[in-house]
Amino acid sequence: MEAFRQIGWLIHKDLALQFRTKDMLALIIVFSVLVVLIFCFAFGPIFPEKLEERGKLAASVLWGTFLFAGIITLNRSFDIERMNGALHGLRLTGVDASYLYLSKVVSIFLFLILLEVVVTPIALQFLDILTVLPVALQEQLPWLLLKLIGVIAIGTLGFCAVGVVVSGISTNTDGKESLLSVVLLPLTFPVVMAGAKCTVSLLTTGGLGGNFWISVLIVYSLVFLASSYLLFEFVVEG
Repeated sequence: MEAFRQIGWLIHKDLALQFRTKDMLALIIVFSVLVVLIFCFAFGPIFPEKLEERGKLAASVLWGTFLFAGIITLNRSFDIERMNGALHGLRLTGVDASYLYLSKVVSIFLFLILLEVVVTPIALQFLDILTVLPVALQEQLPWLLLKLIGVIAIGTLGFCAVGVVVSGISTNTDGKESLLSVVLLPLTFPVVMAGAKCTVSLLTTGGLGGNFWISVLIVYSLVFLASSYLLFEFVVEG
């Protein structure tokens, strides 16, 4: 129970810092919508007529947008902790490094999920994909969007699992923003690829039955979450 209490307190602290001024949330949402608009202007105003091609375009736009937004969020995640020795102060209180890791993953995950819930319908509307869905899928649109958010949530968890560790490593180096992107992008490529494939399947068929990529997405997220949980102490002490 003590562990859950400490993790809950750390999550509350991280979310309070993120939402204290709301500047970060507004910045990320505006940035994400602008990225979606850039893609829409680049490929529009006439989008591919085939549903499969439209689904591939929507998946690319969504996951590209979330990847860029996630990198910006991770860039700030440890700046606050490292500032004025706050991270060392937390360690001196006896908080386990694994609790710090889990709280960071959960707080960033919740922040990004809020962003994705807002941006996903906007992106689908701008890309005009909802109008080309079969009638059967249009009738199940709320359930389809819920499944889509579920897939995005699994991918976001895998992204955060890797991103928190890489952000913790890069925050002590010069050119940390560049280093984070260079190291993080190859590591999260399986998440983006599998998530995009699952998104295409959902938008074209409405399901994931027998989809190999959802297994890749889940296994990758869980494996990196477990391994990063065990290794994070070395990152904090570095």
